[in-house]
Amino acid sequence: MNTPLDPHGQPYNVLFNRARRTERDLSEMLGLAKGMLADGIIDEDEANYLHAWAANHPDALVAWPLRVIFARLQQYFTDGHIDEDERADLKTLLAALVGGTASLLLGYEGASTLPLDEPAPLICWGPDEVYVFTGRFAYGTRADCEREVTSRQSTCERNITRRTSFLVIGTFGSTDWAHSSYGRKIQRAVQLRQSGFALRIVGEDHWATALSPTGGVIQ
Repeated sequence: MNTPLDPHGQPYNVLFNRARRTERDLSEMLGLAKGMLADGIIDEDEANYLHAWAANHPDALVAWPLRVIFARLQQYFTDGHIDEDERADLKTLLAALVGGTASLLLGYEGASTLPLDEPAPLICWGPDEVYVFTGRFAYGTRADCEREVTSRQSTCERNITRRTSFLVIGTFGSTDWAHSSYGRKIQRAVQLRQSGFALRIVGEDHWATALSPTGGVIQ
């Protein structure tokens, strides 16, 4: 079988090319969202355009948080159209994508200043693991996220303490996190981590990957 070659006569790197397409599509999607939000409303034509765009850009749909946003968009169009309430919900999602930490986590507003653990730690489940959530989440409400944790025999608390194992930062939220209400939780977590406590700070996207049947480790 003949291997396809690039213009320089070298074999195409399929994974590299897919990653480049995904990055290009994400940039395009962020630009579309900014344009659609410029007049403060999302009309039916714009929603239909996004729906069609998603069908033509499958590589973008595997990236967080776009896969969650487009899953929601697919639900809106289950009956073949999108109503006013659904368009308002879509506007909220797109505004969060453009103005929140999603832009940072996707790499479109410069390097993220969020103090996430690097490299990202292994997510653990069990009775000794205590989770705290802060920010707004693409996965669902905070209660939805907490149910996923408690269903895995782990504990959720509202505030950062010395018992905290993981602080999970939601994808959507103010990029100026240090001056936001939820920024105080992040600052407290950083202080404890710097003091030697085994507290790990992770983004929602990393936490969500551990929700699969093969994700995370039971302690």
